[in-house]
Amino acid sequence: MKNLIKYLVRRGESYVWDEVIVFDKNNLEGETEVRAVVEDGGSIKLKGKILIQKDAVGANAFLRFKVLLLGKTSRAQVDPELEILTNDVRASHAASVGQIDEEQLFYLMSRGINKKDSIKLIVEAFLS
Repeated sequence: MKNLIKYLVRRGESYVWDEVIVFDKNNLEGETEVRAVVEDGGSIKLKGKILIQKDAVGANAFLRFKVLLLGKTSRAQVDPELEILTNDVRASHAASVGQIDEEQLFYLMSRGINKKDSIKLIVEAFLS
């Protein structure tokens, strides 16, 4: 099972995503990815835990957070966790927080796309 969750946090808004993803049966597989774009003046807190119960032998779980900050006052806090109560499982997590790559922006603008539209294209690609 793959699950993709997307957020667009506007100026002055604040979001919190706090979830526990439970694996409670043998051989369950799951991948959850949360992508967020945070405009200048917005903030997001992403807290997620993969919980693999004692009876979930053979589980395969992955949790990923990806955040794109669009301004100097954009804020993001990410906190992925693993809690594993059995053996013979695969579980991992990853998190990245960053701003728009200036080389990508330069490339689009050098092709005649204005800055505002270039940023819009990068955001759309990030969320897709």
